[in-house]
Amino acid sequence: MKAKKSKGVETLRRRYGMAFVAPWVFGVVVFVLVPLLSTIWYSVSSVKLTENGLETTFIGFQHYKTILFENSYFLKTLPGSLTGGLTKLPIIVALSLILAVILNQKFRGRTMARAVFFLPVLIASSVVMTCMAYATDGEWSPTAGTANTYMDAINFNAILQNLNLPTDIQELLTGYLSTTFNLIWSCGVQTLLFVSGLQTIPSQLYEVSRVEGASAWETFWFVTVPMMGRIIQLVLFYTMIETFAKNTSIVNYALGYISDKLVYDEGSAMLWFYFMVVGVILGTVLFLYNRLILRRWE
Repeated sequence: MKAKKSKGVETLRRRYGMAFVAPWVFGVVVFVLVPLLSTIWYSVSSVKLTENGLETTFIGFQHYKTILFENSYFLKTLPGSLTGGLTKLPIIVALSLILAVILNQKFRGRTMARAVFFLPVLIASSVVMTCMAYATDGEWSPTAGTANTYMDAINFNAILQNLNLPTDIQELLTGYLSTTFNLIWSCGVQTLLFVSGLQTIPSQLYEVSRVEGASAWETFWFVTVPMMGRIIQLVLFYTMIETFAKNTSIVNYALGYISDKLVYDEGSAMLWFYFMVVGVILGTVLFLYNRLILRRWE
């Protein structure tokens, strides 16, 4: 009787679980999987907009040949979109880890400080950021109001010229300083992940390091960073996807083909080729991280 009763309870719990998950599964299938498969089909087909809807004819990889050998703008813009994400990656990861270490310390107002650093994530996904992206000086402009716009009032180039730095270093520092707001606004989720990971590190490890006479700098590199290896991997994965997929020139260019010109086939081919290249870069970075860094720490 107990076995049957236990089996009945487990079945009931399983049904409740499936009932709670069902809306999410439905949403993924209808709003993600079906459009995803449709874009794959569009990229290898000739799509025409007719009175009866979209008519597709399979033509193979013709659109991929077009964007690679005939569309000069696509190939010209592709390296910039890729290198832009790769240059931001180490800055965002390092800055997020530093902020997480600071926020993980015990001080008054720690909860409020964590909320402040995570606030940009909530604002960026709300109607507030949409209004900021269009309103500036009482006028409406689709290119104004980004976080980087509010840094244009500071001439970092003139400031760095007084330091007599080499031209290449000066241009690099100017670019980083000019995008300070964008970098900080991109660290919310990463900082939260690092804070969660820091709280899982046993306090006994820090006590042992203090007994052995290790400095704070040595403790950070030989205890904190190795223990955060898996979290760093997760942050790398998340950050690369976010930076490569959000507001890059290639993505905006391809979406313009689809939304403005209604060219679904070639626009889909652009997006899929770009995401295939991003997938190769993502896989390479994670492979090298696992082989060269994570294995040594473990």
